[in-house]
Amino acid sequence: MLKITAQISIIWLATAATGMLNTPLEAQTTEVVLHSFGCPPRGANPVAGVMRDAKGNLYGTTMNGGPANVGVVYKLNTAGQQTVLYSFTGGADGTGPASNLIIDSAGNLYGTAGGGASGMGVVYKLDNTGHQTVLYNFSGGADGGNVRGGVIRDSAGNLYGATYNGGAANAGVVYKLDITGHETVLYSFGGGADGAWPDGGVIRDSAGNLYGTTLGGGSADLGTVYKVDTSGHESVLHSFAGGTDGVEPQFGVTRDSAGNLYGATLFGGNDQSAGIVYKLDATGHETVLYTFTGGLDGLWPSDGVILDSAGNLYGTTSNGGSGESGVVYKVDTGGHETVLYNFAVGAGGFSGGSATLVFDSAGNLYGTTQFGDVANTGVVYELDAAGQATVLYSFPGDAGGADPSATLAADSAGNLYGTAYSGGPANVGVVYKLDPKGNETVLHNFAGGNDGSGPYAGVTRDTAGNIYGTTVYGGPANAGVVYKLDPAGNETVLYNFTGGADGANPYAGVILDSEGNLYGTTYSGGPASAGVVYELDPAGHETVLYSFTGGDDGAHPYAGVIRDSGGNLYGTAADGGQSGAGVVYKLDATGHQTVLLSFDITDGAAPYAGVIRDSAGNFYGTTVTGGPWFLGEVYKLNSAGQVTVLALLDDPTSGVIRDSAGNLYGTSKLSSGAGLVYKVDASGNYSVLYNFSGGTDGNAPIGGLIRDAAGHLYGTTSYGGTNNSGVVFRLQ
Repeated sequence: MLKITAQISIIWLATAATGMLNTPLEAQTTEVVLHSFGCPPRGANPVAGVMRDAKGNLYGTTMNGGPANVGVVYKLNTAGQQTVLYSFTGGADGTGPASNLIIDSAGNLYGTAGGGASGMGVVYKLDNTGHQTVLYNFSGGADGGNVRGGVIRDSAGNLYGATYNGGAANAGVVYKLDITGHETVLYSFGGGADGAWPDGGVIRDSAGNLYGTTLGGGSADLGTVYKVDTSGHESVLHSFAGGTDGVEPQFGVTRDSAGNLYGATLFGGNDQSAGIVYKLDATGHETVLYTFTGGLDGLWPSDGVILDSAGNLYGTTSNGGSGESGVVYKVDTGGHETVLYNFAVGAGGFSGGSATLVFDSAGNLYGTTQFGDVANTGVVYELDAAGQATVLYSFPGDAGGADPSATLAADSAGNLYGTAYSGGPANVGVVYKLDPKGNETVLHNFAGGNDGSGPYAGVTRDTAGNIYGTTVYGGPANAGVVYKLDPAGNETVLYNFTGGADGANPYAGVILDSEGNLYGTTYSGGPASAGVVYELDPAGHETVLYSFTGGDDGAHPYAGVIRDSGGNLYGTAADGGQSGAGVVYKLDATGHQTVLLSFDITDGAAPYAGVIRDSAGNFYGTTVTGGPWFLGEVYKLNSAGQVTVLALLDDPTSGVIRDSAGNLYGTSKLSSGAGLVYKVDASGNYSVLYNFSGGTDGNAPIGGLIRDAAGHLYGTTSYGGTNNSGVVFRLQ
């Protein structure tokens, strides 16, 4: 196990466990929004599943879209015609509904959304005329805050649910709302052995007991399954221990008539990373029914499971499968998994099962995807017993760019260059330029065919003004492309990935050497489907420099590479390594790989961002999770292979940049909240430079930062802004 030197304040450690970011603020830092992107009007990105009524109509919510682009409630009739029942305004009525709906006998719908009068979430009712009533506004105090799961309803009309934060220890509550909207906190989590942060909703048995899961807390602080009885007494039925037992039971549970509970964990399993499906009997004894491998069987369960009358379980994953975009799976009573459907990407296809499934009486399954199809804004689909999928409804796109998830590039005149993952006429992404006044020029609209689709990474620019980048999908094999744009915006596809030994799905961008060669990584492909490091010469000829095996050498390099003067390349792989938690690696000029650091999940895991290197040969980077409370970390790796944890923070998806004084800067999108920009000085002192509100200033800064000569920081957020489709910002 690696020795960790944690150079952070006790205040930060204590507050990080509750999700409260009570860190030192540099109050002089202000934000300027340089550009706000647009998005679709009729709904987009349905994160929650659908509910089906007796007539076969489907009801659901989208997190984005609508006139204010903060989500809608919609209905699909049996012919697939959509009706928007309600469009959220982003005010007191709520914003970004991300939970399932329920319906009563009179046709009223009930659900939850973020925002509201206090910004901590609401429970709402929608009658059959489309009139919305906010039943309860959470304050974020003792009553709870940041409601994520939906609600259930008893025969008397009372509603029950859970909040992620709030309560006595800011670790969440289980609540009841009576028919007048009066709230009773049934249980307030302490954040310790009793659990912390209930991320899903609750279920209820015939005796009135409630069951659910917490993302943290428990004996190992890796999550629990809990029961709250009618007296408000909580019992921890199971504390997850990590490893084969599972990590982060994010999705709630399902219960059978014998009192057994079933669920899935996002992480854990044999390789610590791909997730499991589990069963708890009435005594709390756990049986792992299935462990995902992260390959064709799926990776990272994206919601809970549902149960049929024969005891088979059904669910979805957000990744893995033959299309690397998730699967619909079945686990039978013997623990055997069958992949019912592989999600894919492209026109007529769809990506990433992201929500709970529902059955009809004929055994057909219905669900939603957050992304995919022509507009890449999600679909509602039906899957029959033969595994045949039908898109019932595809959410529309918009001509403007949306979801700028990448780090920016800048020229000497102060213009900024970047990509938006979606938007444009085909809604599969654009390359854009912003002048110093914030005026946008779209340099290229991707069409979603051979020219590429989904430019997730940022761009590299040469001295002649040509721009180079990658798309995750598109090309003849839909495995991604490397492209070049000349100063006039004309595109040349330099290389089409085939999805075989040459690689597939380049989430990372490219770097350029003095001879015009490009270097990058692909997330998948290669002989082991674990990704490759590649070189492209100026003529577009590819050489695979290294193919990951998925073992100790790492797997799935999500980030790109850096290069030193000797031609050595350095990067990270998000998975694999000795503990399955990812690695930092070096490739010499002959393609020989050396693992510089193999992460242990207790010391850091999932290095989705790459590394930077100082003149002394030290490396700096981030991990998304791992370490105390599985928060993620900023780390330093010296030339001797010793790692020092400089700061712990919540979900630092992007990497760091470094100034001449040794200060590090980065972003965190946060698992609760809208994200922040942080600084870690050369002594390891952590401070927050800016907290995003989630409104017009932006939400979810997934990409990294760049810095100008005056010390201003520039970056992007994937959401927020005037249309909730992301912003480009400057901190000064």
